[in-house]
Formats: sequence, C-alpha cells, structure tokens
Amino acid sequence: MVRQCVILLGGLGTRLGALTAETPKPLLPVAGAPFLEVLIGEARRRGFDRFLLLAGFRADVVRDYIEGTNVPARFNATVEICVEPEPLGTGGALVHALPHLDESFLLLNGDTWFDFNWLDIALTTLETGADCGMALRLVEAPDRYETIALDGKRITEFRARQAGLERALINGGVYVMKRACLENMQAPFSLEGLLLPRLAQEGRLAGVAYDGFFIDIGIPQTYEDAQTSVPAHRRRPAIFLDRDGVLNEDTNYAHKPEEIIWKAGAKAAVKRFNDLGCYVFVVTNQAGVAHGLYEEQAIHHLHDWMAQELRAAGACVDDWRYCPYHPRGKVEAYTAAHPWRKPEPGMLLDLLAHWPVDKERSLLIGDRDTDIAAAQAAGLPAAHLFTGDNLLDFINTLALPAPAAGQTAQA
Repeated sequence: MVRQCVILLGGLGTRLGALTAETPKPLLPVAGAPFLEVLIGEARRRGFDRFLLLAGFRADVVRDYIEGTNVPARFNATVEICVEPEPLGTGGALVHALPHLDESFLLLNGDTWFDFNWLDIALTTLETGADCGMALRLVEAPDRYETIALDGKRITEFRARQAGLERALINGGVYVMKRACLENMQAPFSLEGLLLPRLAQEGRLAGVAYDGFFIDIGIPQTYEDAQTSVPAHRRRPAIFLDRDGVLNEDTNYAHKPEEIIWKAGAKAAVKRFNDLGCYVFVVTNQAGVAHGLYEEQAIHHLHDWMAQELRAAGACVDDWRYCPYHPRGKVEAYTAAHPWRKPEPGMLLDLLAHWPVDKERSLLIGDRDTDIAAAQAAGLPAAHLFTGDNLLDFINTLALPAPAAGQTAQA
C-alpha cells in the first residue's frame, strides 16, 4: 500500500498579495499553524509516513520551517524537500523529483484540502490497475472549470469549460500516481494540461467522485474562511473500538501477527467509519504484559502489523491506546490498579484530550461490560456491546454518526 505523500508547494500565490510576498502559500497560518500542517496531519493519521515537498518559490522558508520546527519528529515521519531550479510546472516539478519518488505515491496540492478517505483512492487505483487515480468533485454551475467524463471508474475525457451546465465532475486535486507515468515526460509541463488528459485518452486514468469538505486558500476570501472552517471541520465524531473480541477473535492474550484472526467484517467496518469521516481509535486492556506473557514492545509490533493490514483494505485506525497493567500482575513494574485499565476511562480521556473530538456524536463498541462502563465514565453518549460474528453487519444496525456537512460516506 502507498506510504509516500508528495505535496506541491511551488506556486507564487499572487492573488493573496502581500501575504505571500515572502512566504509560500502553504506555509500561511490557518488557525495558528501553517496550512501545510493540516495536510501533513491528515496524511499522517492515514498511515502515510514518507513526505516529499516539492518547493520552488522561497524554498529556503520551507526548509527553515521543516528544520526549525522539527516536523519529522513531531509527526514521526521522514520529510524530504526537492527544490526545482526554475518554474517547471506541476508536471515538471514531479519529473525533476523522479529520483525521490516511490513506485506509487499520493499527490496533493499544497494550497487545497479535499477531505475524504484518501486510502480509498489508493485502493481504487490499485484494484483497477490504472497508472493514476484522481479524486473528483461534483460541483454546481461549473462554468469556471474543465469538466470530466467518467465511465464507471475510468476517466475518459477532459472537457473544456462550458457555460450553462447545472453540475458536473471536476478535478479534486488529490491523486495516487505511479512513478512510471512520468518517466518519459520532459519538463516543463502541466500535469493537468498534458499528462492527465493523455492518461485518460489511453485508458490509464481512474477516477472516483467524493463528496467531502473542500477549501482552497488561494484567494483572500477563502483564506479568511479557512481560519474558522478548517478547525471546525477537524472536530469530528470518534468511534472507540475494543480490540480483542471486536476487531479480532479473543483467543486469550494474542500478541503475535500469526495469532490474530480478524473478525468477519472488521476491516470493512473500520473503512466504513473512515468513509463517514469519523476518527477511529482502539482502546485495549493488555494485561498479558503484567502477567509476564509478553513484552510491552510486542503490542507496538502487533498494532503496526494490524495497521498495515487495515491500510491494504483502504482503512485506518487514527490512534491506539493500551493498558499493560493489572492489579494482580506477576511483573512488578506493571502491577497496579491503573486509571487506564477498563472499566476506568483513562484511555478514552487521553484520546479526547489529544484529538479534536465531537464527543456528543461519538460512540464505543466493545465486547465486555467493562468497555461499556469505561465509555459511560468518559461521558460518551453511546456504547454498544458486540458479541456477534460479523462487525460490519453489527454496525449496520446502529445509528452511526451522520457525515459532517459537505461530506458523505462512499459506497
């Protein structure tokens, strides 16, 4: 599954006037932090951990920001910067960066945020065998845009701007691309003007329409709007999941990948929550550490493996919490009545403190009364006991959080 996220930073941002005279547009502050951090944060929570920033104008400012604020450590990711020697266009910047590109990568525009499950477009591109997949938006009165013809999941044509259309699909500015698309191209050129239409003509371009929150900070009005709309949209409902008995069969202290038996429908259920725009958190008691059955590091290793299994299905867990303590443990360092051990709410409260969660629209799914008690102690309005065989079938019986304004689940 794709792990690299490439972000285009090179535009001059002239429509923002003095704001971008010395600062690249993606580094302008939005709600107290550079807009670029919104994109890095959204990519990181979906498991993208290798970032390549394609810089042009004031690349020194980009480098100072990355190094001066220690972005790699703060986001637990690698960050490279590739500087184009002169303006090369969106496609030319990618060609210049060829030695740094993974075989497949997620590509974002540095001045827009289109919020949907980015892993879905990666999965679609892989499943269709396309060389590039593109996220599409359905917009009303698309007079200002080129429009796109879609046949199933294949883009067949880019159409010139046309007045009078009621609605049409347009480019959403999020792509998953194979490096091979670029290997015979010559800079400078425009990705949108040359490469994408060529791929469509050759039947090599996939497309999926998403209905998600979108903002472009490229003009004064939308930049001003972003100061409130971006933080408001990042506050979203969360789904808290127990692990053993909910995501995987409870086989008594499973702690190795080969011991994990996924619950039927578990991966699809997590993806369903991702497509709805919810945060997804795992909260799990792991007393096997206290009982001396395995080391704490085994939990990290297993959760990393589970995360990759989920990503291969287009799904992700945003954050994991576990409690290795037990009041009757055998390992002294882990023998305690800890506030994170369910039915205590510590794990949930810690997640609520670290993420912008809309608690009133959140819920927990567990398989034991202690899970339900933890949810109630944390003040969650809903908690559900799952004791069945298929998690997806179970969640389809629940009243799930409705998609946020401007966002809908994908089929």
